[in-house]
Amino acid sequence: MKAEINIALREFHSSIRSKRFVVTLASYLFMIFFFTYSIRDELIQRAGQAEVAYTSLPLTGVDGNMVITPLSLLTTSNLSTILIFGSILGITLGADSINREIEEGTIKVLLSHPLYRDHLITGKFLGNALSLGLMISVGFVFSIAYLLLLGIPIDGTSLIRSLIAAFVTLVYTTMFLSIGLAFSSILKRSEVSTLVAIVFVILLILVYPLVSPTLASKLVGEKPYCPSGYNENKKYDNKIDSCIAMKEWEKKRLLWERRLLTLTPTYHYGSLITYVFSGDELTQDYIPLEESLSFGIASLLIFLTELILPLALAYIRFATMDLK
Repeated sequence: MKAEINIALREFHSSIRSKRFVVTLASYLFMIFFFTYSIRDELIQRAGQAEVAYTSLPLTGVDGNMVITPLSLLTTSNLSTILIFGSILGITLGADSINREIEEGTIKVLLSHPLYRDHLITGKFLGNALSLGLMISVGFVFSIAYLLLLGIPIDGTSLIRSLIAAFVTLVYTTMFLSIGLAFSSILKRSEVSTLVAIVFVILLILVYPLVSPTLASKLVGEKPYCPSGYNENKKYDNKIDSCIAMKEWEKKRLLWERRLLTLTPTYHYGSLITYVFSGDELTQDYIPLEESLSFGIASLLIFLTELILPLALAYIRFATMDLK
């Protein structure tokens, strides 16, 4: 275990000093400040208040009733930022962790010590995970400090749930780290693996959710005809309400869109965040944590599977890799 810790500290020190980490962290904090400043007036108006409202999380395809407090609002508002910056940083940190060591020849020096290959890859994973944890922690502290500077009190329940959301975020980013390690073990050149990793994130996080509605429409089939026409804003007049075929088609399209989005980690991440902040409209308060999180077991299991499988692939590939 000592070997893994030493490698982890070495990797952590190396990653936080890289230009990639500094630029990503600076961009992340700038975007957080931009979003928080844009909702500054709303945060002040909601000071000391809690309201259960139907909320949609962008880029995830997830919606539901959530408790809206200044801290929960700030956390969910910053979600789209961490979805992009967290995934990009996570996958790029891992995308050149192994092949860069091989290209520079440092891998042979490391393995000349009493060190097994699994120790090396475990240490690299833990070290880069610490870097991701640092970025998330800085963003979390920044958000708390911003609310306090505005004179907005922070309730303990929202603080605890925001900490849980931060942990879920860490798992989300480390999942992309494990995918990056898999790319790094498969592709020999670090430049190629980094480029492929960035393209993969863009396609998975941005492009795929945007094309999912179109794909869902194609899978459902041709849109049925209604004599009164169809309002593209999804608002039906009395005549269109009577068009059962159109309503059924729309239900099937939404169902297929949801099915397609379940293939992305962002959907399960958004689901877990929704469960963390889920609220009851009758009581206008949080649903008990153990009850709300019980609904997210499926998403959590899929989440962990998406974390473990790429990491296992990286282990297997690195164990049999020719390091010459």
